[in-house]
Amino acid sequence: MNEKTVRAISVEKVDVVKKVMLEKPKLRDYEVLFKVHYVSLCTIEQRVYKGKRDYGYPFLGGHENVGEIVEVGNGVVGFEKGDYAVFTFNYCNQCESCQSGRGTQCEYQKEQLPKIDFDGSIVGGAMSEYIAVPAWQLIKIDAEKDQLSSFALTEPLACCIHSIEKAAVQFGDTVLIVGFGIMGWIHLQLAKMRGAVVIVSEGDEKRRSFAQEEGADFVINPLEVGRLESRIAEITHKKGVTLIVNTVANPDIWDQLFTLLDTQGKILAYSSQDRKKPAQVDMGAAHSKEIQIIGTVNPTVHDNLKATKLIAAKKIVMERMIDSVFDYEEAKEAFDHACLPTVYRVLIQF
Repeated sequence: MNEKTVRAISVEKVDVVKKVMLEKPKLRDYEVLFKVHYVSLCTIEQRVYKGKRDYGYPFLGGHENVGEIVEVGNGVVGFEKGDYAVFTFNYCNQCESCQSGRGTQCEYQKEQLPKIDFDGSIVGGAMSEYIAVPAWQLIKIDAEKDQLSSFALTEPLACCIHSIEKAAVQFGDTVLIVGFGIMGWIHLQLAKMRGAVVIVSEGDEKRRSFAQEEGADFVINPLEVGRLESRIAEITHKKGVTLIVNTVANPDIWDQLFTLLDTQGKILAYSSQDRKKPAQVDMGAAHSKEIQIIGTVNPTVHDNLKATKLIAAKKIVMERMIDSVFDYEEAKEAFDHACLPTVYRVLIQF
């Protein structure tokens, strides 16, 4: 590596990760040069690596990140060299969706200038050690260097803040969380903050035990035939739950979930679905019971700001979701480990 090149990690094809050198980005107006310290392997990177999601190859991922500002471009205000920060999605801050607080539906994400010159597809870009980031996509954080790793998980926390707020969870609500991966864990923490009674449905025994340790009020094994329905009826006195948060990318479970809702209940379609399959919804029941189906994807910039404040104040200890940290040179090992079924988040450190 020299002063004009930077290290990066490219997914070349299924099960193939390559360490590559890219041209160091030159700053345009209103951009900063962002040095990545930690990048997290989200399910997007994992699914591309395993061929379950098609963004095209080669692929440069990295939207869960934390880093340092090393150079400030013309027109940038509020940021200085040496500041630590995270960056958010590729929101333009210029379209009607962004300007009306609906930035997750930004109309010009794909029209944004690339954060680095890369001959392939980019989602995030923090798999490159240096990138050029527009100042409006950055959030400054107050952290010591040895605390930075937890801020790499700002984005998943912000995603869950976005969904919990869309569902307007209230004190005393009964919330069923389906799946206890990282997103199930975060939803549990946030729902508890909102004063909800939380039920976790999880097939893995170790994760069920972990859910109990983390404060779930009830834990259910959905693999036992009829167990989920019977326990929900018992816990809610046959009324059903106020809210269901589905964090599982399995379209086969949707039909069952609708039957577990109370009147005026809500169901959050949180997890992306790699396999398209329509759910069977009794629209008559949705009408008479006033059921709400809520889609939720990504966080706004404001959600990310809230997440950084919760992490800084240790209201949610994101370190508990970091399974392991790998060095850049161990990128292949990091991807393989991250794809194991019971692993939470894996970070790569530059």
